[in-house]
Amino acid sequence: METNRLLQFKTVVETGNLRKAAQLLGISHSGLFKSIKVLEEDLGFALFLPSGRGITVSDEGRQLYHRSARFFEELDQLLKGSETPEASLIRLGSFEVFTTYFVGSLLENYLPESSIEIHELVPGRLEEALLRQRIDIGITYEPIPRPGIEYVEITRIAMAVYTTKNAFKDTPILEIPFAVPVNPLEGLPTHVKGLDAWPENRFKRQSHFKVDLMMSGLDLTRRGKCAIFIPQFVADLHNEGVLPHLRLFPRKLPKGMETVYRNVYLVKRESSAETEVFRKIARALREQCSS
Repeated sequence: METNRLLQFKTVVETGNLRKAAQLLGISHSGLFKSIKVLEEDLGFALFLPSGRGITVSDEGRQLYHRSARFFEELDQLLKGSETPEASLIRLGSFEVFTTYFVGSLLENYLPESSIEIHELVPGRLEEALLRQRIDIGITYEPIPRPGIEYVEITRIAMAVYTTKNAFKDTPILEIPFAVPVNPLEGLPTHVKGLDAWPENRFKRQSHFKVDLMMSGLDLTRRGKCAIFIPQFVADLHNEGVLPHLRLFPRKLPKGMETVYRNVYLVKRESSAETEVFRKIARALREQCSS
């Protein structure tokens, strides 16, 4: 079957008229009619049925149309993928901890001439986006191993509990309401269930506010409504940009609970090279986020 005839058929379906399709394709009406007949003979079924003065697409033709539309879409993506990408464009995937509190510093201090395409992706979806080539580099602290994906350990960050200065002063830490990530994580080799990695199985906290965005949790914490468990570097950057009465202060952890550290990884496809951009992001993570 010739791809050209398939494209002609697709055009007829989309215009709903042989004459209009022929004009768009730059061929004669009779030439297009003959081409469709050849395609029907190759397939062994009718693509169009008479309908008054016009035509209607047969059931088999409708199914072929949907398959051919997907085929041409994938062909277009394949041809686009062969083009040389913009050298200065960084396609980066991560979650809010890094996209909100790291990317600005990265571009300002390490990659000032670059433009960036940011994808908000939780663990699992980040790896999938890499494999589908929607992004080229990922940042995570909850790796989910996948064939074809390479993790490079860069640094580690410390987590801590924060409230405003005068909030819950005499309240035991495990009785304070917390803002916590709303969606649990699944399939992690570390068996961590929440994106903030609080050891819930040993230290049950009051998960009073469940939020999709860390920014929502920070806002509730600033208002004195709750505590939040976040990386220390995030609290430091937060405090640089707010008025003194909105600053966050660390609280003592529950008795018996040690400081939680999280390893930070840069993620890439095994088939992609470790570029200069990759190395600059690694350096920025070590210098801006390390504990």
